[in-house]
Amino acid sequence: MKEKMGKRGLSPVIATVLLISIALILALIIFLWAKNFVSEKVQKFEAPVENSCGEISFDADAHDGRIDVVNRGNVPLYALDVRRISAGTIGVLQFTESTIGQGETASVVIDSPPESGAELLIVPIILGEASGYKKSYTCDEKYGVSTTYTSQN
Repeated sequence: MKEKMGKRGLSPVIATVLLISIALILALIIFLWAKNFVSEKVQKFEAPVENSCGEISFDADAHDGRIDVVNRGNVPLYALDVRRISAGTIGVLQFTESTIGQGETASVVIDSPPESGAELLIVPIILGEASGYKKSYTCDEKYGVSTTYTSQN
């Protein structure tokens, strides 16, 4: 038998370090990849934003190309998601001010108003916070207000 001179394999210590390094790199790659699929919960008042929707109370009146809103609840309203009950979405309407606070009123213009007598569902949109930045959240339809659009035309 011939002995191989000058050729040596990896020592067990180096092999162990390489295996641990490869495992850590793979774990990091999987973590970064999976992080994109799991979103952080949006919060408002230190609780999930969904809980704040229950504290919303507002009145809305749709007429003559605009919607007048009075916020009677404790949660500021950021925008409105206006939907025709019979024929889909009109669109998301943004207030000219940043938000409507408790007891405040505001008016928002409808870009393409529906026909007079159309039933509208007005769903509130509020701002929450996730990872230090503000994010809008559209509440469930059950927190919305129904109104009938009227026009003087």
